Amino acid sequence: MTKKAVKRRKKRNNHSGMVIIACVVLILCIVLTYNSVQLKERLAADQESVEMLQEDIEEQRELKEALEQKESYMDSEEYKQELAREKLGLAGPNDIIFKKR
Repeated sequence: MTKKAVKRRKKRNNHSGMVIIACVVLILCIVLTYNSVQLKERLAADQESVEMLQEDIEEQRELKEALEQKESYMDSEEYKQELAREKLGLAGPNDIIFKKR
């Protein structure tokens, strides 16, 4: 083979190799772009879930506070007297009792 033929063959091989490398790089870019889009969508969904869970946590805190207030009221003497009046029909020492005839 002549030197020119060898040079042509090398150029063709180099050109073919460059085309193959370009295709591989293009495919990698496409795959990475696709995965990036999917990750962004997943991130948005996860952020929405976090926001919903934060709202649930706040609701539970408010419920807990309300229950603690109710518990402290139920432990009070005032609640016990009110319950005795309503459920048991008892009267306090300063209460006036009316009877039906």
